[in-house]
Amino acid sequence: MNTLDNMPENMICPCGGGQSCIVDRRWLGDWIYEDDIFKKFNIELRKNCYQMYSKQQKDILKRFL
Repeated sequence: MNTLDNMPENMICPCGGGQSCIVDRRWLGDWIYEDDIFKKFNIELRKNCYQMYSKQQKDILKRFL
């Protein structure tokens, strides 16, 4: 079972992690709204919280937020 204590150091997000961190949430198997939207439209997921949204990601998120 994944916990934040057993996350490999090379996977730790530059944001430092936390409840809203997409890297932490993915590791724990938690639901991430933007991932659902991006997967539905076959758009690449952000690698971490610091990665800027691409134009394609921004455009699709505007439709759902």
